[in-house]
Amino acid sequence: MNTKLKDIFKGKVVNKAHTINTGVDEFPRYVLEYLIDNYCSEETFHEDMEKVVRRLKETFVYGAEAEKIRHYIRENRTHSVIASLEARLVETEDKYWGTISAINENFVNIPESVVRQYPMLLSGGMWGTIELTYDENEIHNKKIRPFKITGFTPFQVSVINLDEYIQRRKEFSTDEWVDILVNSCGLDPLGMTRRQKLLYLCRCIPLVETNVNMVELAPRETGKTYLYRNISYYAHVLSGGKATPAQLFINLNTGRIGEVGVRDAVVFDEIANTDFTDPKSFVSIMQGYMQDAKFSRGKKEILAFASLVFVGNLDVQGNLPHEKYYHLFEPLPDFLQVIAFLDRVHGYLPGWEIPKLTPTSYSKDYGFITDYFCEIMHELRRIDILGAVRPRFDVVDHVKSTHGISGRDQRAIMKTASGLLKLVHPDGKVSDEELEDILSLSCELRQRVRDQLHLIAPGEYDRISLGGIIKSSGKRIIPELPDSKRVQRVTLPDKPSVGEVIGLAVEGDHGCILHFEMQAAKGSGRIVPLGSMQRVMRESIEAAAQYIRAKSGDLGVSPEWRQSFDIAILATYMGVPKEGSSAGITLVTGIVSALKKSPVRNDVAMTGEITIMGKVLPVGGIQQKVRAAYDAGVKEVILPADNIKEANGLPSYILESIKLTPVTTIEEVLQIVLITN
Repeated sequence: MNTKLKDIFKGKVVNKAHTINTGVDEFPRYVLEYLIDNYCSEETFHEDMEKVVRRLKETFVYGAEAEKIRHYIRENRTHSVIASLEARLVETEDKYWGTISAINENFVNIPESVVRQYPMLLSGGMWGTIELTYDENEIHNKKIRPFKITGFTPFQVSVINLDEYIQRRKEFSTDEWVDILVNSCGLDPLGMTRRQKLLYLCRCIPLVETNVNMVELAPRETGKTYLYRNISYYAHVLSGGKATPAQLFINLNTGRIGEVGVRDAVVFDEIANTDFTDPKSFVSIMQGYMQDAKFSRGKKEILAFASLVFVGNLDVQGNLPHEKYYHLFEPLPDFLQVIAFLDRVHGYLPGWEIPKLTPTSYSKDYGFITDYFCEIMHELRRIDILGAVRPRFDVVDHVKSTHGISGRDQRAIMKTASGLLKLVHPDGKVSDEELEDILSLSCELRQRVRDQLHLIAPGEYDRISLGGIIKSSGKRIIPELPDSKRVQRVTLPDKPSVGEVIGLAVEGDHGCILHFEMQAAKGSGRIVPLGSMQRVMRESIEAAAQYIRAKSGDLGVSPEWRQSFDIAILATYMGVPKEGSSAGITLVTGIVSALKKSPVRNDVAMTGEITIMGKVLPVGGIQQKVRAAYDAGVKEVILPADNIKEANGLPSYILESIKLTPVTTIEEVLQIVLITN
């Protein structure tokens, strides 16, 4: 296979095993691969590589040495550096200027001939060897601009032939081609199943398809950003830190277009730790861009083509997302868990199915030189392959109707399918069987989004089953999502305990158990909500705290508790409605139990909203909640008195097995469930 690949793509492939653990990992992979391909032979690789590394270390400029190198260039009048060079046209001067960040210089004289020869300098810059001179007589606009480029040798492919790439794809089977792509991304395909290979290649979709919105949440060390950092200089990875509209969209002060306007993909790494200035405004701009590829800042409306990728960590249990998550968008920051934003996500990649990276995970065979592959993917964004294939299939909702799905569902599936076709079948030659694989995976990624939307807002998003029909055979494609069978298992406490209390809620169209743990410790009066709590539940916590403060004497709680204790409230292993206030009496019970050190009965579950005066108000979904308590083995359910009539409509086998206790005040609840000496 290596011999075949080298023969067909001569000069465009490299032994990927040689690019791992080179000792100079601070350089982009395409720089190393260029040098290896040009200066190292198979027979004397290690000796040649030593020379390459020596040259890199001698001529590479580290940030801390920038001023030292500037001084050296001034004193010696000439010097060669290995760095990234960018060029820009300043039209008011009718002149091109170069930027070399490595020496902290934004006004480097660059010959027009260099810019014409390497136009990529104008779109993101290029790495290479830069020959520099120093001439204090170079004056522009009455300012001395002494640094001047006299020569530039890039470490990147400056011209590619996409037609040649597409034509030569025909020499390989689909399985061979998939392995070549995985190798080109730097991983060893031999340790992966076919599904894992395709899922991994889905990470490349934002690089070959414009305006794709993708989410990937996965365990740590699965290489979620490894590909974006190492394979494409057209991708920008934002790792934590601050994200501002000026940085991403447009700077209103300077008029400079942000990353979304100049990159192929913007990747938000560690999304839960990213600090967004003015999150609501940011999400509003983001939603508009995700919908129609435009954004407005001030009076300007700009069309852009960057794909957006949101990456974060997710805990797993076995091979599936942990049961503690009510929905699979839960690890995202709260302000991103907005229906309008999530509905614009085209695909949710199940990163938990992709193997963790280990020393044996990396490629041991030949693949495309990273720089060449990066440019190929960039060029693939400009062509349409789906158009010729689209008449061969229909996208359908197998639950509701044969041909009726929403416009957003349709767009999402088409975006993903187009990206996969460009990667795996860039020549457009795809059999019905291969088309089934593409269509199934494309529907699956959008189906996962729709499943979560149904969990979060069941009244707005019905349960649907996205799939396809191959017209020539009439075959129906219905993807299976292993994670859709994920079940939250809640075990009741085995004995009464302090601060541990069971509540009830409704998830979708069925009830579920809420499991709270609360702890009081010496502090300054803070209430610390942990786990999966949304806005309304946090408001219920404040209402509970206000009631306890006002009635502290009657409850036997120190009136100074809000100044002397911190209360931690942990929501563990539970399904929590995004907006739900029916945990009010549960929260009061847990906090009072923690402050008084009084255990709570472990065979009781409860539901009911409270007022700050201690009244218990009726709640919805009472029959579903009582059913959930019955299924969990609860012996008694405390519920608002106004809900008892509805609860009595349940089947006799439930009513005979569980005690229903109506209450009108929180005092009644505490008398029933708290165990006092």
